[in-house]
Parts: sequence; C-alpha cells; structure tokens
Amino acid sequence: MTDVPARHVLVIGAQCRARGELLRLKQAAEDLHVVLTDPAIGGCQVRTGDHPSLLVGRELKPEHVVDAVREAARRAKEDSAVLVVALLGHGFTAPQQTDLYYMVHESTMDSTMSAVAVGPLLAEVADEAGVDGVIALIDTCHAAGATPDIARLAGGVRSGRARLAVLTASTAVEKARDMRLSTTLVKILREGLSRTGGAMYVDRTLTEALRGRISGQTIGRAEYDNDPFALEGLWLARNPRCASNAGHEVVGPLGRQQLQQAVEIWRAQQYLPERLTLPALEELHDFLRTGTANDETSLEWRGRATDVVVVLKECMQSADLLGQMMPGVLTSDLLRAAGRLAGFPAQAGGTVPLRDLLEHAALGAQHFDGAPWRGLARFLAAVVRQAGLADKDTSRLVEWAQQRQVLAEFNDALAEFKADQQRREVRLVVSLASAWTGWPEEVEAWLLRGGNAVPTQQRFPCDSADRIGAGKAISAALVWAHSQLPTPEVLENVDVAAPAHLLAQWQPEEAKIGRRYLLGTHHAVVARWSGRLDPAEDNAEINQAARRALSASASCGIASVEWVNLPVLSDRTRLEHALTTGRYGTAVGVDHHPDDLCDVLELLLPYAPIVLWPRADARPTNGQLEELIAQRWHQLPDGFAAAYRDRWNARANAALCLGDIRAVWHDEAWLEFCRPFENRYVAALKEET
Repeated sequence: MTDVPARHVLVIGAQCRARGELLRLKQAAEDLHVVLTDPAIGGCQVRTGDHPSLLVGRELKPEHVVDAVREAARRAKEDSAVLVVALLGHGFTAPQQTDLYYMVHESTMDSTMSAVAVGPLLAEVADEAGVDGVIALIDTCHAAGATPDIARLAGGVRSGRARLAVLTASTAVEKARDMRLSTTLVKILREGLSRTGGAMYVDRTLTEALRGRISGQTIGRAEYDNDPFALEGLWLARNPRCASNAGHEVVGPLGRQQLQQAVEIWRAQQYLPERLTLPALEELHDFLRTGTANDETSLEWRGRATDVVVVLKECMQSADLLGQMMPGVLTSDLLRAAGRLAGFPAQAGGTVPLRDLLEHAALGAQHFDGAPWRGLARFLAAVVRQAGLADKDTSRLVEWAQQRQVLAEFNDALAEFKADQQRREVRLVVSLASAWTGWPEEVEAWLLRGGNAVPTQQRFPCDSADRIGAGKAISAALVWAHSQLPTPEVLENVDVAAPAHLLAQWQPEEAKIGRRYLLGTHHAVVARWSGRLDPAEDNAEINQAARRALSASASCGIASVEWVNLPVLSDRTRLEHALTTGRYGTAVGVDHHPDDLCDVLELLLPYAPIVLWPRADARPTNGQLEELIAQRWHQLPDGFAAAYRDRWNARANAALCLGDIRAVWHDEAWLEFCRPFENRYVAALKEET
C-alpha cells in the first residue's frame, strides 16, 4: 500500500437539548479523532483554526455542520485526497421515512429543517470532483438512514465515478446507545485485525469484528465504488497487526530494555517480539494478569514485568492526551526543551521525542521512594510550562494527576518551573569590557528584570586597576542591584562579561565581595565574552551565527562539542580556516590547558557560542574531559555554580570533576541581551534609564 499525499478527516459531536446530553459523546469524539489522525493508523491530517478537524459542542447549528463538511471536502479536493467524516450524537427519521436527520442543539423531532439531512450531504461531497473518496462513520440512532440514494451518485456530476463507504451504528429503525460504535471502533483500529492485510476497510471483516463486540444494536455498512481510476482501495486505517506497518514502534529503547529484562528473569529464555505493537503489549498484559506459565522461574518478576507494561501503556495514553490537548503546538523542539527543563539528559529525547521522553520520565527519572507517576507528572508539567498554557487549558492534565494521586507533585513542578523562570529573568550583567590590556578602571552594570522592562544601567569606578579593585566595583554593583529590586524579588544570577585576557587568568565567581564572601558563594555566575558587547560592525553577524548554531543543537537534542587537541592548536592557520568555514559550530572544547590560553580564546570566541577548557591545575587523561561533559551536558551551564562551590571544599588531588572545567557560555538569553549592541544604539539604552 502506498501513502497518499494527504488524508482529511472531520469528526463532529453535537449535543441536542431536546434529546438530552450524551455523557460519553465528547470523549468518544476525541478518541476517534486521535486514532484517525495517528500517522501510524488513520493517517489523516489534524486541522485547527476556523475549520478544525474536530468539532464538538453544545451550540452547533445545522449550518455549522453543513459548512464544516463542505469545507473538509474542499480541503480534500485540493489534495485529491480521501475524506473521512464521522457524525456522533442524536439522529431521527421522519414518520414513514428512513432518511436520517442529524440533530444539533436546537433540533426537534417534529422539524426536519432543524436538523441535517445526512444522506444528501454525503452524496454531495462524494460526488465532488477531485475528492478521492468518502468514508462516513455514523454513530447515531437510526444510523443506516444515512446511506444516500445510490441514484444520486450514479447520475451525479462525476457520471457515477465516485466512491463512498458508510459504517453505521444501527439500522434505520433501531436506537444506538453509549457511543458503542465509536468506542469499539477506536479499540479495533488501535489493536488491528488478524484476518486482513496491511489496511482495514469498511468491509465484512471489520463489520463482523464490530458485531462480535457490540450487542443490542446492529452494525451495518454500505459501499459504493465505481471509480476505475482510483490508485488504491478506500482504506479506513492501517492495520497495526501487519508487520509492514510497524515501522513506528509503540515502545522505545528504554521501555524495551526494561521490559526485556523483566520478562527474561520472569521466564527463562523468553524474548520479546522484534516489534512491540500495541496488540502485542495488550496480549502480554492480559497474560501477566491471568495466565499461568510452566517455566515461570521468578514469581516476583511477573509483578515487575506487569509494572513495566502498565507504565508503557500509561506513556501511550499520556502521548494521546498531549496530542489531543495541543495538536498544533506539540513539536520535537518543544518536547526536547521540556525534557531539559525537567532535568533530563539530552539523549532522553531519542529518535521519537514524545515516546522516548515519556518513557524516560516514567522509567528512567522515576524515584523508587516516590509516587508511582511522579516522574511523568514532572515532565507533563514541563511540557505545560514550555508550551505556555494557561491554567484553563490544563484541566485535563489536572484530572490526569488527580486520578493518579500525583496532583501535589504536578503542581509542585509547575510552581518550581515558574519560580525558576522568574529567578532567571532577574539578572545582573557586569561588564569589564573597558579593560583592553590589564584590569578596567570602571565596570558597567545592567539589571535585567524580564518581560518588557528596560534594563537599568550604572557605572562603578574601580579603586585600583587590578583584581581587588574590580572585585570592589562588582560588590558595589551588587549592592546597587539589590537596592533596585522590590520584595520579594531576589538576585541569584550574575553574568560577568570580560575580555579574553581576563577570562584566561581569572575565575569571576572567586571575586571577593565585601569582607566575607566570594561572588559565587550565593550567586550563580556565568562567564561571558565582552567582545559581543563591542558595537563592532561584524557583531550582528557572529551573534546571528551563534543563534543558528544553538538552535540546531537544541533540535538534535544531543551534546555537540567539537574537541580540539594540541596538534590542532599547533596549526593555527588551518584551525582558523576551519573556523571561518563553519567547521566548528555550537561548542568547542580544548582538551588541555594551553600555555597561550589567551590567544586561543581570542581565536575561538568569535566563532563558537560556547568554549570549554580545563583549569591549569587539572590534568584530564584518556578522554575524561569529554566523557564528563557528555554526562553532565544537560545540567549546563547552571551546574557549574554548584560544581565550583564543591571544588572549593574538595581535597587536593581529587578526581577530575565538573568544577575543574572553565567555560565561556553564550546562550539565547545572552544573545538577546547583546542585540542592542549589534544595532549600535547602546547610548539610547542608557538614556532610557
């Protein structure tokens, strides 16, 4: 089966005031929409905006339904695509007639004008030239009455060359109950069918499967296919049980690893299938709960295997929930950013970020002494924070957390992320840019408070042009900054921008502040290169290159450090050529402490937004530095502050640690601060203060 360029869908769930509210309607419509828009199953496109692919409401009018169906048909016509239409809710037939009328908010059974005549509408869109076929799913009472008069298609504008398949929840004289067709169809589409090939159709096989699970109403179907030019059959969904459709596994590497371990210990020499499909996982879950095994070697590991399966199913349900809540917002970049916010390592994003990050949250980041779903709650809170959702848009996640008894953990994580963002927005930038050769005679400081607030700026003279004088000036800047902040705002983050010659010899966090403390004792200090604050002609270019490099690194989700060794540094001409041609991108690490560190930094800093190197008294060997950075990358640069404090108290000759690594770090927030300097209106920024 070949993939079509596009498939379109429209799922409508309408409540009717006269007939009473259908309690399961909203959930049934949403679940059906999710499975039909799943790329691995229904393959239909999600639409948002003025003409969404999911339309559920209490206030729908007949014209809303008709317009939505016609608009969906126009979209399908533009793409020469199949259109799947699902109508869920109440329906009625007029006395002595079998034509179905779909009921909306103000519909009554004594007025056909107050409802939607389904059969003629389906015939109209199926007869639209360019639409590759229509599949209609009708989950109402008297549903079989939705089947249009075949004569309308046979004698239509397409001269009969149309395709239409209708799946109905009941006969024209029967009632349908509890959205049974929709809910059962969702389960079957997710599980797949064993007696068919790579696709499922509205045919006898699907109808019999539905009839075998639904009682009290007669599931029916009607098919019309008179298009000899169709490239493939009018399929409803891909069949998950077919191996050819299993390229997108429902279980990621971490989930497979932990499940494989549990199964092998539970039953010796037992291995998982090559591909873990949802039906395979369901079958394993059922057997673990009810089955017996002669080769059961460890009863306690049956429980462990069961727990892992339950976690994996929960991850799939969470993925569905996020997909329903934010179909137009969820992206790989957003998910990886949420993973970083939650404190996950970069590799947790894997190849399928949503699946792999959820599994890491539930299996890799879960504390054994905490609530069972604590890690998952933290990641979902990070997604909410990263997406910028308002409280009113998180009700379904709050409900999820309540049901799993992790509401406090979910709310705690939201509060933590919000407070952390507020702390990050309050920053003091101290610049020693005026030190061209030695130490500066004054330092310049800006207080940033986030949002649209204009940074306040002040200059502080140095009592002496040396390390002590610079420390006193920074101390004065801190006192000034604290005086500008209203309660309860606190200042924790300090950026120190200095020329390369100072960065090569000075650790800003060790600057003496007052008589008692070092700058880094109570502040998170990040070293920056003051060259990006110089209103030079090429700063806009180098900063834009840095933004592109950081964006590319965030998208790939892994540490991207290019390491240079002594032989590379020995050939400066060749290294500079590599830098100018883009050979080195996001981060450059020097694997040793060069004697001419100042010259090395002068060479690297205009090109790489992040530069790393070991302290002079650190002696990394055998790739220790590279391994340490790879392990701790997801904690940087924030992790440096605590690492430097730990190093102050470490014993001499201790093993290489993060505190032994120096860094000049230019992230997106710093590059945004630098933007006014690119445009040469530094003076204007000062005047606004």
